[in-house]
Amino acid sequence: MIKKLEKETINLISAGEVIECPADIIKELIENAIDAKAKSITLSIKNSGIDLIEIKDDGTGISKEDLPLTIERHATSKLEKIDDLYSIETFGFRGEALSSINTVSKLKIQSSDNEDGIGYILENNSIKEIPFSRGTTIIVRDLFYNIPVRKKFLRSLFTEFSKIYNTFLEFVLLNPDIKFQFISEKKNEIFPRTTSVGRYIQVFGKDIVSKTITLNIENKIFKLSGILCKPTNYFYFPNNFLYINKRPVFSPQINKQITDAYKDYLMIQQKPFFVLFFDLDSKSLDINVHPKKRTIRIQNEFVFISQLKEELNKIFSNQEIPELKNTTTISSFLENSETVNNQQSYYFENNSPAQLQDKIENFRYKPIISVLPQKELMLNNQKIKSILGQILNTFIVCEIEEGMMLIDQHAAEERINLEKNREYFSDYVKVQNLIVPTELINLDLETKEFILNNQPLFKNLGFIIQEDNDKIYLITIPEFLERYFTIDFFYEIIKDIEENPKEKLDKIKDKILKLKSCKESIKANDPLSISQMINLIKQLEECKDKAICAHGRPTMLIYNKKELEKMFKRIV
Repeated sequence: MIKKLEKETINLISAGEVIECPADIIKELIENAIDAKAKSITLSIKNSGIDLIEIKDDGTGISKEDLPLTIERHATSKLEKIDDLYSIETFGFRGEALSSINTVSKLKIQSSDNEDGIGYILENNSIKEIPFSRGTTIIVRDLFYNIPVRKKFLRSLFTEFSKIYNTFLEFVLLNPDIKFQFISEKKNEIFPRTTSVGRYIQVFGKDIVSKTITLNIENKIFKLSGILCKPTNYFYFPNNFLYINKRPVFSPQINKQITDAYKDYLMIQQKPFFVLFFDLDSKSLDINVHPKKRTIRIQNEFVFISQLKEELNKIFSNQEIPELKNTTTISSFLENSETVNNQQSYYFENNSPAQLQDKIENFRYKPIISVLPQKELMLNNQKIKSILGQILNTFIVCEIEEGMMLIDQHAAEERINLEKNREYFSDYVKVQNLIVPTELINLDLETKEFILNNQPLFKNLGFIIQEDNDKIYLITIPEFLERYFTIDFFYEIIKDIEENPKEKLDKIKDKILKLKSCKESIKANDPLSISQMINLIKQLEECKDKAICAHGRPTMLIYNKKELEKMFKRIV
């Protein structure tokens, strides 16, 4: 038997589409404040927004006549006709936010639209006059008090807090001309009005300027501004920020294009950092896809993505990518009578081959001086007849008896280094004290709590952590990371452990060794001499798992004669 739902039930269902957690309320209320042309917005929360959310602004305010309409469904000042949906430039156009919030919490609205100090308060569906300065204060208490099932499915307090703070930062970065304040039991931060660059520094710290590329791009499809981390200077922050027509959005397609652009510059676990602002023709967008307005549909998305890919290629082609540090080719090694490395000098006159080999032990590669292999060269049961050279300074091309072999030089040395590192550091972790304790910055509250609660685990891995005056410092690192350690490297370790909290100590340690092996290996775009290629192949042949790198990618590909003939359609 079909029954028509009661109005109260309908409202609760509709509210659930818009309000799933405290961060959703913060998003809706800050958007309303910005639409009201506020120049100062203060957010206060208690118990991660469950007990209290209060947002105060100095915007245009709400009149006494309009105040009761704010909690009616689909009541809005942003739309008059359906065509307006295709040219929306404000945030809260659907008229659902305050109605939904009122349905799932205890709501109070205080507002004034005049300079006379007279305002009104709306609470429990009644309105009273109060003394109040121009602007609006919205107070939300006891979220989901009437929907215990929804409250039960909220995440931990730390997770909800992180979602709130990240949502808050989205609007802080978007509006440098607005003063923002964040007040809670754990944070009290003020972001004064400033420029875009000034806002980046306020949020991310002064290093953000030297570690990012400033964008200012305009083409027939879109305008693009913001910052993108330099491919040679990695910057860590827990979240990225993407905006389309001044709306914080999520786009897997855009994220993929950016990630792909960095694939030759960042380690597998690293993700590029960005704050990007796209400006498109509003008629080419559908921002009404979902009540939360996080998803936007772009007309001719393929054209948009293709143009973005082209712009990213231009950006990276204009960046100077330095050669890998501490890498010396055998040709330059032999051309000079003296090579300085690690404060030691190497002389080649009157040295026997054995003495010469001893002198180059400290170099990254252990090259064989002969240009061609003196003995039979094998790899993965394949006899290598000749080494033809490199493609793109990334792949080694070999002729084998069956056909052709391509070797990924980075993947190959990563496998070599991993097996060496596993052997050298299999027993215990010896620690190295940092000369100056390093403060861990840009941590969200959830990550900070995770680190403090798992100090014994980090200590067993060689990372000793101390807390002082609500700040977290790294005191020691594993000795085997000394040469390659950076604080961004440690952030990646934290992220990996946080995402896989149930993994055993040995498996976590092995992941760190994989990161180390990746970091110290030859990179794409590194030119190699024939001798270096020979030595790389010989060392790879000695590996137990020679066919895959530390992350499971292939180290080599083999194309036999039949496969090559099929490619050229010599045979069917």
